[in-house]
Amino acid sequence: MNRQRDLFSKRSVWAGSDRWMSVVLVLLGVILVACAGRMVVSAQGTGTGKTVWDGVYTPEQATRGKKLYETSCSECHLDTLQGDGADVPALADAAFLDEWQDQPVDKLFTRIRETMPQDSPSSLSTQTYLDILAYVFQSNKFPAGKEELKRDADALKAITIKKTK
Repeated sequence: MNRQRDLFSKRSVWAGSDRWMSVVLVLLGVILVACAGRMVVSAQGTGTGKTVWDGVYTPEQATRGKKLYETSCSECHLDTLQGDGADVPALADAAFLDEWQDQPVDKLFTRIRETMPQDSPSSLSTQTYLDILAYVFQSNKFPAGKEELKRDADALKAITIKKTK
């Protein structure tokens, strides 16, 4: 009889331990799913990162960008950044902002770098593309800040383009 009681009590201890372990595993699963969700949101650039309203370029960078834009972009996109209304897209105002609303800056940077100038894509330096992008942001009335746009993919992904604050 004592032996049966000992076996029974050991089974009870193990059974309780199995339940506890199941609870712990479920909780770990919930935590992992939550963390994975945060990483996906962060990677999409829609997390708690900056927006273009947070001053993501400097005035000096936009000034350099304006000069570079005039020599590399204005022939097609015009001095007004409005494009031709058909084949050449606007880089300022409502048309531009509608196109890029809620997109990460990295996506815009990549598009510009890989497709412009149209007759020689990817022919400009990375810094030139960043400076031109700073000028585009200034032209869209986004405020300047204290730090220049830099070619850091994670940083550019963390900046979201927004029409309004």
